[in-house]
Amino acid sequence: MKRIFYHMACWLAVLGCAACSNEADFVKTEADNNSIVLDISSATTPVTRAGATGAEVTVSYVDVLIFDDTDNKSLAHYERVQVVADSQKNGKITLAKAQRNDFTVNESYWVYLIANSTLGEDKFQEVADLGKLRGLMEEQRNIHMTGAGTDPEIPMIFLMDGIAYPAGTDEPETPGKVVLNNGNLSDKTELAVTLRRAAAKIVVKIKKGEDVIFDNSPEAYRADYYLRNMPYSTTLIPNPDANDNVKLWTPDRSASKYFAWTENEITVTAYAYSYNWKDKPLERETRLVVNIPLYYKTETDLRGNNYYQIPISKEKVLERNTYYEVTVEVNAPGATEILKPEELEPVNYTVQAWDETIINVGGETDRPKYLTVNEEEMEMYNISDDNTTLEFASSSEVSVKVTRVYYIDKFGQTQATTSEREIARMGINVVPDKGLNGNINIHSPLPTNNTIRYIELEITNEDGVEARKVTVAQYPLEYIVNIQSWYSYRDDFKINDSRPTTYDYMGDRVYGISLATRSISNWNGNYDYEVSSGFGWFEDASNGFFRSKVVTKIVAGKSTILHYYWNSRGVLSTSESGEYNGRLYHITITSTSDKYTIGNPRQIRDETTGLLVTDPGTDNAELVSPSFMIASSLGGFMLGAGNLTLDNSANSLRVAREHCANYVEVTHDGTIYDDWRLPTRAELEIIMNFQGKEDEDADAIDYLLNAKYYYSANGRVENSKSNMNGTGVRCIRDAFDTQK
Repeated sequence: MKRIFYHMACWLAVLGCAACSNEADFVKTEADNNSIVLDISSATTPVTRAGATGAEVTVSYVDVLIFDDTDNKSLAHYERVQVVADSQKNGKITLAKAQRNDFTVNESYWVYLIANSTLGEDKFQEVADLGKLRGLMEEQRNIHMTGAGTDPEIPMIFLMDGIAYPAGTDEPETPGKVVLNNGNLSDKTELAVTLRRAAAKIVVKIKKGEDVIFDNSPEAYRADYYLRNMPYSTTLIPNPDANDNVKLWTPDRSASKYFAWTENEITVTAYAYSYNWKDKPLERETRLVVNIPLYYKTETDLRGNNYYQIPISKEKVLERNTYYEVTVEVNAPGATEILKPEELEPVNYTVQAWDETIINVGGETDRPKYLTVNEEEMEMYNISDDNTTLEFASSSEVSVKVTRVYYIDKFGQTQATTSEREIARMGINVVPDKGLNGNINIHSPLPTNNTIRYIELEITNEDGVEARKVTVAQYPLEYIVNIQSWYSYRDDFKINDSRPTTYDYMGDRVYGISLATRSISNWNGNYDYEVSSGFGWFEDASNGFFRSKVVTKIVAGKSTILHYYWNSRGVLSTSESGEYNGRLYHITITSTSDKYTIGNPRQIRDETTGLLVTDPGTDNAELVSPSFMIASSLGGFMLGAGNLTLDNSANSLRVAREHCANYVEVTHDGTIYDDWRLPTRAELEIIMNFQGKEDEDADAIDYLLNAKYYYSANGRVENSKSNMNGTGVRCIRDAFDTQK
């Protein structure tokens, strides 16, 4: 089988490698009888399990250095040759700047090839003799992740080297010199070269023991690994004397997405340059450190930090072009501190040459076909254009199609369009840069309906590589999202029990609250708590101005909301309420405008009750929380019920304030929110503005506030968009963190 190397010229731009020679350097594409031809596809080896793929087998260009056979082995010729994509050449390259008659007849020369070096041509031109080449070094700080992504800092090809020998012969065990000009004008000079990688390949297989369960779920976000004391520099050609000059560093931890993760085995693949640490102190040894989230035995809690260290070479050495396979087992928790990882034992080692593959070079029909995009999801915050975030690299011209545009409406339903005409009418336009790599330029006018706009892109190329899909989330200055609620209650719905009555807990069977006096005007500050007797709902519920509620059915985002109560027999029962919106709305405002001032409204302890409430100060009234959530209909008052008709009095304000401080709402996913407060005047006005009027169909938020007045922390605020008289209460909470 022939060993042939792939050519991928555009990778040079991705890598930021030194540029290839000028186009004029490659004009000679056909060999004549005065040519020197190098066959870099001549070696044959059997395919084994150490076979190389992808970036491991790619050659983009080679630097050819020819030295004479004098004592100094002086440089006689140098040129950089791009590997021409021509299947007719069968992996052969022809020197463009040198011919046979440039060299002395029947004299021997040393011909060295360096592939994929990041050094510029100027560095090679400074090489005066073979000794200088032996000392020339290259660095790749992210050598361990070669080929693992589109980040320009991650290399996509490997440094390789080889020494030429006569074509048609076996590669000699000891490299030798060759004759470039035998004096026969009818001959051309053909040489063979076997290129070998300067790096070592390290594959660590971590098997699951009986007492642990590996966990790679989204919650297991801490999984990562790194090579401690990783050698990241090397000489261009083998030189054991340079071992003490090898540079070491410990790179940042690489995320678990670079693992090969199965239920029973984790595989970590990494690369490093040659290094011998047999006589080095412990602090200069190279080891793999890995963090594996896992469950241990019958424990129910996930152990997120389990740090282990694994020796990667039994002989404490990494050789060029060598494959190291390490197998270990995890059957106990690791260290919780990254600086003190547990050492895994026992370790099984396998070492073999990293040659076993067929490597293809060359022709247009065989060239690699690829398409990479650096993001699967991206955000645009209050901007209409983004020309820098999304990057691509491709083997052929790229095109982009907007396949779907959608938003989530006020009932949590996806409203989408796939119509090209509708998408164009929105003004959305996505265009990639010309060429084989660059940016994808996105233009989309800001959404005007206070929702997040999602734009789905499909990126393809002319080679028919599998399409890459990207979702763009575009955020306006002010945007609203919503979640489904489940049930409500008050924290003071308890009499003798230390815990309040909820939908999940019977407690004292308190389901409602009313004033202890006949009216708000003569209210003494006390409440009556409604407790079910077991003989019927309405006899006990008629006086409550607030009653616990629950969502029992959801259709297209609209809820059936019922009152719930526990009777004396411990049976949970419900009664119709008639409302249909059980969603919590979350408003985010990213910048101050001429209508409001962004700030975190102050909260204080109420002097009478000790509850945490919104400060009623006039300066505080002007502030709007940058991120706040509005309670759903489950927190609504029964206006006029329970001896309560709110008015513009201090007593009414106190009732409203204490309600929000005691209010609890539980969402459909079980999250408990118990930190509600009265809104500021400015926050109420924001809600009224966003909701529109009763007959307006706002996309992002439902018509929430319909009473004539609503209470803010420092008094009533008139609602110009009301459809009924009376005064209502709507609680909000600062939505910076969730509580479970």
